[in-house]
Amino acid sequence: MNPANFRKICGQFATGVTVLTTTVNGKLHGITVNSFTSVSLDPPIILFCIDKKARFNPPLTAEKSLAINILSEKQQEISNRFANPSLTNNERFSGLQLLPDYDYPVFDENMGVLIAQLKQTRDGGDHWIYIAKVIEGQSFDGNPLIYYAGSYSRLNSKS
Repeated sequence: MNPANFRKICGQFATGVTVLTTTVNGKLHGITVNSFTSVSLDPPIILFCIDKKARFNPPLTAEKSLAINILSEKQQEISNRFANPSLTNNERFSGLQLLPDYDYPVFDENMGVLIAQLKQTRDGGDHWIYIAKVIEGQSFDGNPLIYYAGSYSRLNSKS
């Protein structure tokens, strides 16, 4: 299948937006990911995919644990920051309000956060497929940031 056509077709599937974060030797790392899903409730397992060329892979595989920040509609700028490969990690995290009491960066105004430990990594073509066990999590109020057909979208507000 033609890659451009494949991308267009898959873009018709609306997804939420996450920013994965970890900390290695006191340095913060993060990346925007929309290839994320829950896999199992018992035990709580998630799956996410990251481009093999992404600079987030080495710190993630070194630390083996991370936070999955589920972004709210208020956080489009955060999504753009962590998707921009030209920004350094310091630039990505600059000025962001982080919640205390977490080992990994968790953003204020998220929809939710999951703390997870890597269990498996699989080859997925030009991406790595990561499978992780959720250790803890917390949900917050708000409306999710949605990615659809190559751009951001919003749901109607909750009643």
